[in-house]
Amino acid sequence: MRSIALLLVCVVLGVAFQPQFPNRISRRISRRSYTTALKFSELNELRSLIDEAGGQVGISADPAVVTKIERVVDALPQTKNPTAIPLTGTHELLFSMAKGGSNGKVGPFVGKVNQIFVDDTNFINQVTLGPLKVELLATREILDDKRVRVTFKKTRFNLFGNTLKETETKGSGVWTIKFFEDGLRIMDTPSLFIIKALK
Repeated sequence: MRSIALLLVCVVLGVAFQPQFPNRISRRISRRSYTTALKFSELNELRSLIDEAGGQVGISADPAVVTKIERVVDALPQTKNPTAIPLTGTHELLFSMAKGGSNGKVGPFVGKVNQIFVDDTNFINQVTLGPLKVELLATREILDDKRVRVTFKKTRFNLFGNTLKETETKGSGVWTIKFFEDGLRIMDTPSLFIIKALK
């Protein structure tokens, strides 16, 4: 009788508690899948809108398209502790709302803009127009989990691989990283910058 009673207790407990774990896991997967699907949808829309904007120079784009880009950026989930993610290699500018040479626009021409990370502290903002390269040498200091202080040091002009001129440059600013995942980095400098790591 005692054995039968124990068996009944085990059956009851098994029926009572077993379904709770799959349901709980299912809810977690469901929430995670929803977040991933939302992020994937927003990133696809962001890529399409950048194409619609006509390239990296946001100040030359249709204001309505810029507003859509900013809306999508605001809808993306903020990355936790993005400044802890290592920055290495070369990163390409996809879109910027900055004025001046940092968006790649030099007079009527638009150059290719790259960020080249030399080490954990030093990096180069590089604008390439044919054989001409204009490089802004800078350092970065992590302030907290989202903000980085950038200090500009020198400007260098290269033509056909030869340095024509190098001058000291003064200036600094605080950049806030809003999103950083799979090599895609979105920052406020305070102008909006969208940058992608080259593989």
